[in-house]
Amino acid sequence: MVLVLLIGCSTARPYQLTDVSPRYQEYQGTDLDPHKTKQVLVPVTNNRKYDEFIQEAHRTIALLEFGENVALRADSKKTVGEPANQEMQAAAYLEEDLPPIITKLPGLVQTNQDLIESTPNDFDGPAIGRVTYELGNILDSLKQYSPKAIGIQNAIRNIRSDSANYAKGKDIADPEINPVVEDPIIIDDKKDKPKKPEKIITKKEDVGSKISIKRLNRKTKVTGKAKVDEQINELVKKEEEEVFSDEEKKDREYTDQIRTGLVKVFQWEYYRNSKNLEKILATHPIPRVRSAAALALGRLKAGRVSLQTAIDRDGYQVRPAAYKALSDLGDKRSLSYFIAGTKAEDPEVIAVSYEGLGKTRDPAGREMILTTGLASEYVVIVSGSLRGLAYHKLDADVEVFDKFLKSNEQEVKEAALEALAIHGSRESLRILERVVAEEPNLALLAVDEISKNPTLSATFALIRLNEAQTDEKLGKRIGESLLRRKAFGKYAIILVEDDYLRAEPNERSRPVSYIKNKEIGLILSETKKEFAVRIGEDILTDKYIQVKMESTLPGARGAFVTGWIFYPKLDIIEVKQLGSDGNSGKYSNLKKGKHNNLFNPIEEIKVPKKD
Repeated sequence: MVLVLLIGCSTARPYQLTDVSPRYQEYQGTDLDPHKTKQVLVPVTNNRKYDEFIQEAHRTIALLEFGENVALRADSKKTVGEPANQEMQAAAYLEEDLPPIITKLPGLVQTNQDLIESTPNDFDGPAIGRVTYELGNILDSLKQYSPKAIGIQNAIRNIRSDSANYAKGKDIADPEINPVVEDPIIIDDKKDKPKKPEKIITKKEDVGSKISIKRLNRKTKVTGKAKVDEQINELVKKEEEEVFSDEEKKDREYTDQIRTGLVKVFQWEYYRNSKNLEKILATHPIPRVRSAAALALGRLKAGRVSLQTAIDRDGYQVRPAAYKALSDLGDKRSLSYFIAGTKAEDPEVIAVSYEGLGKTRDPAGREMILTTGLASEYVVIVSGSLRGLAYHKLDADVEVFDKFLKSNEQEVKEAALEALAIHGSRESLRILERVVAEEPNLALLAVDEISKNPTLSATFALIRLNEAQTDEKLGKRIGESLLRRKAFGKYAIILVEDDYLRAEPNERSRPVSYIKNKEIGLILSETKKEFAVRIGEDILTDKYIQVKMESTLPGARGAFVTGWIFYPKLDIIEVKQLGSDGNSGKYSNLKKGKHNNLFNPIEEIKVPKKD
């Protein structure tokens, strides 16, 4: 099975203390290591902006956790009189590493919040929930340690400045015993007379042992951690009260409420729980969160009634999102809302209304698109109208899309490409192939649009493009598309001009379709016996191949036709998976013996001469 992961948290690996800095290797796995008792997985989103932030945030959090552990352990050892050599050495490193980390903390928190807000624009589907969940956890950790960071830094400095006491524990390890001023009186049970125990008092080891045992018992109470935490928390609380005004505190609370609401939206979208999303859309106090809930419902193709209610009752900030979601649904029962939306003031609302109008396939809606939508002076409205028109899938509209491909506006060109892919006809795919060949700046986008079409015709188009192009980047994109759509099998490339696909493996049998050079067909089978056929002046002996091809006969009932063709008249291409690592696929020309990796066209694949 070939697994292709383009977006989403594709892989994750455990984060270790040595990822913070190699010089912390001696502390990895010790009691100072914050990851000793927990496993922290760092996901990879395949988006450089997010991955760089996640790595930096985990490094910051791990360093602060490590610093806190060092401070607490050192204080505990000082209390019981144990040497803290390991903590002293770690403090020396931390004294260098903590200041720049603490300086960047406010910026990291702000970047985290910005990335959470932009996640819906950079990811699709379940990946949104996974990335937002990870960013939410990071934000919680950053907010937990941001107030304590200065206290941790001060505690590390104190360890370094008070190194003599931390290293030796002089007052505990070697307790001083004051000289006895007066001989103690010990009562003898038998004689009931006082006696001077001169020999007993000289046993200072017993007294010292009692003191030592008593002090060691305090170690089991672990009182140092609570004490340090309380001091740090009190210091932070005091600093917050002094630094933040009431208005700033309200802003922080409002931001937290937005973040919590967005995380809930992405969570319910991930679990496909449309009921909870509808509840958020109807009741959440913040418009931004309600808008996110509306868009999530659109992606889930659910909640039509709730979206229509939001359009009727909610404010200007939520209505565009509700219209966009309603357009994603494209339900005929929303026709009146789409017609009303085309008369709105917001161009974005008008654009998605025309697109939704097209999805209903209402004849009156098509007429509105042709007469008013495509004639708009706004690029966004023209783009939405082109996509809406494509859903009608009428052959006459292909000429309209081809016309708008010549527009000077890049956004309109891209919308025309999308419309051709949505239309999905053979003529539309041929135009997209032409764009790949003639317009290099739109070639990758055109390949992506062809890939969105799930039909066999689109697979034929991709194979034709792969045979014709020489650009490595384009070849890699085509290979990824073929693997993603699991287009495994053998395909025939016609090598002759002006010939016919036959109903039977015989050159005199009934022709079922006209074929020409570079046409593509899917190979279904071959004859068990060979036949002799005259081609030009030569008589060749070979088998017949049964293929499925696009029909070229006018008025044909189906888009595809099945027939036979003599093997020497075609080339055979094989698309094949090699393994299960998700990055191994082979594209082979069986006659010419040429092979290449679908993901990396320049990487040679060693294969036998005969497959």
